[in-house]
Amino acid sequence: MPKNTRSEQEIDAVRERILDHALDILIHNGLDCLSMSKIGSRMKMTAANLYNYYSNKNELLIAMHKKAYNLLYEKLSTAADNEKRKDKKLRILLDAFVNFGIKNPELYDLMFNRMIPQNSDYIGTPQEKSSKDEFKSSLKSLHLATNIVMEHFADNNKITEKEVKLIIIKIFGKFHGLISLYNSGILKEIDENPRKLIDEIVRECLLS
Repeated sequence: MPKNTRSEQEIDAVRERILDHALDILIHNGLDCLSMSKIGSRMKMTAANLYNYYSNKNELLIAMHKKAYNLLYEKLSTAADNEKRKDKKLRILLDAFVNFGIKNPELYDLMFNRMIPQNSDYIGTPQEKSSKDEFKSSLKSLHLATNIVMEHFADNNKITEKEVKLIIIKIFGKFHGLISLYNSGILKEIDENPRKLIDEIVRECLLS
C-alpha cells in the first residue's frame, strides 16, 4: 500500500486517476494495449509505484469493471427515470442498453466478452472483497431490469420470478449478440442500416 504520508483521500484520488488513465487506454487502444508501464508513462510514475495502489492487473481490472458497471447502471436508471409510462420503460431500457454497448465498444467488450476471472474465481484470494464489491455493482443493472420487466408484465398475474429471470436472459442474449455483431462490423456487411435493424428487433421483441 502507499506510504502513510498520504491521506486516505489523497490515496483514493491517485487510485481514481490511475483508473481513469487505464480506462482511457482501454477505450482508445484496447485491452491488449493496457499495461502498468503504459499507465505509469502517462502519469510520470514508475510501474513499481503503481503497484502501491493496485497490487496487480487483476485488481485494476476489477476496479475498471466496477466503474464500467456503475456507468451502465447510471445510463439505464436515468433512461428509466425519464420515462413515466410503465408500458414504455422496457423499450427505453433496451434502447439505453444498446446505445451503451454501441457507444462504448471497448468497455462493453471488457464487461461481457473478455475471458477474465469472474467473482467466484476470486474467492479465497486477496481480491475477494474488491471482486464482491464489483459484483454487487453489476447486479444493480440486473435488479433494475427485473423490476421493469415485472412492471411491463404487471397485467399478467401468473408471471413468476423464474419466468422473469428467463425473459431477462433471453433478452440479454439476443441483444448481446446484436451489439457484438454491430461492434465487430459484421452486421453492416449484411444490412445497409444495422442500427435501424436493431430498433426493429427491439419492437419485435416487446411484441413477442
